[in-house]
Amino acid sequence: MNVLMIAAAPETDYEYVKPLAQRADYIICADGGVRHAQACGIQPDLVVGDFDSGSCPDFDVEVIRLKPEKDDTDLLSCTREALRRGADTITYVCASGGRIDHFLSNLSQLEFLYEHGCSGVFVDSRNRVTFHGGGTVTYPADPAYKYVGIIPLDDKLTGLTLRGTKYVVTNAEVSRFEPYTTSNEPAAPEYSITIQRGRALVIESKDK
Repeated sequence: MNVLMIAAAPETDYEYVKPLAQRADYIICADGGVRHAQACGIQPDLVVGDFDSGSCPDFDVEVIRLKPEKDDTDLLSCTREALRRGADTITYVCASGGRIDHFLSNLSQLEFLYEHGCSGVFVDSRNRVTFHGGGTVTYPADPAYKYVGIIPLDDKLTGLTLRGTKYVVTNAEVSRFEPYTTSNEPAAPEYSITIQRGRALVIESKDK
């Protein structure tokens, strides 16, 4: 099941959201994400949140109300619920911008999904982010995104090899505080990223 997760970060550009909603099997709004759904004319299947910053808008859908005092963020609560309902892939939108702690927490959902055998992608108007857990992963070059960057999550990535990119890398070691693997570019119909040890975020991006 392909789930679209609409978070509550500040957003006004919804053009990238609407096609994703059309392809989704199931749509979940995290708390204030219902405002974005309304702005897009999207009817969610489920709304989850504590609504501590406002009341839940009137949607004729299932609502799970959370206590404001809890360990999980609203978005993580939504992610857990999506997994319980059989999600295979979760796409997060309206999840960047605003508070940095929330932004980084939202990105961490990708590794959480990896640990639970589910794939995830984080999308906004300029970026698409996926999680790389090691081994070799092949990506189709998407003309919508000019750049590809690799951001280490561990202290070091070892055995990093890039093929099919403008800047080829072979068996390199990249530390987290010297991520020279930003702003590479696809140079073939598909490209591959191999990581022998370590985990990373793969960020496809474009200029505004």
